[in-house]
Amino acid sequence: MKSETKVGLLFITAVVMVVIFAYYLGALNPFTNAHELRLAYNYAGGVEVGSPVRVMGIPVGKVKSIVFRPDQKMESGEEVKLEIVITVDKSAWKTIRTDSRFYINLAGVIGEKFIEVSPGSNEKSEFAPGQLVRGEDPPRIDQLISQSYGLAGKILEFVEKNEGSVIETINTMNKLVTNLNKALKQMEKVQSSGQLRNIADDWVTISDDLAFFTQSIRSEEGKKTVHLINKLIWRLDALDAKAIKKFLQEEGIKAKLF
Repeated sequence: MKSETKVGLLFITAVVMVVIFAYYLGALNPFTNAHELRLAYNYAGGVEVGSPVRVMGIPVGKVKSIVFRPDQKMESGEEVKLEIVITVDKSAWKTIRTDSRFYINLAGVIGEKFIEVSPGSNEKSEFAPGQLVRGEDPPRIDQLISQSYGLAGKILEFVEKNEGSVIETINTMNKLVTNLNKALKQMEKVQSSGQLRNIADDWVTISDDLAFFTQSIRSEEGKKTVHLINKLIWRLDALDAKAIKKFLQEEGIKAKLF
């Protein structure tokens, strides 16, 4: 076999091996069985090319590319300057609907970042392959930490400036708790001695008497009595103090009364 033939065979073998290797890595797949979606974010949160895409916790694709889009705007007019292209297997494509949400999540405490897709409802329509969808921006951990430091500093400053009032407030709360414990102990003693039950029985009796009294007032005789009392009070209102005194001091009245 000629040397040129050997070199040609080695070259063809190398190309075939590279194609096979790329196929298994997913970089080259002419018979792909997946659809693409373009996700718009303003913060990637550590997602990289090759990060997995999961639906209901199951890997169904990966991040294909991350592209900056400085002039990109959504239909609502919102400026979203980062585009992440993902692939989703056709077997899971029907579970992704227009009401699905695309989150950037973390596997464990210090695990890899991935894109979590929430399944949509069957009433909603499917996405068109290559459609641009707004993703849910992840929280900025660095901003949360800095805000926490700022809040802690303000709390310490407040405590230092109002140390006396804070200590006084704590002492007051301590006294309130102590008094509450004493009151609870007294209630336990009253309950154990049976006095609480007697008080409850007395209240039941009083409420029954009041119910009977109000029921009597609501009757026809009670209404007549209240009307007569009201009429008598209005008649007495017209009399002045002198006339009442003179009336009571008359001899005939004294004889009748005494």
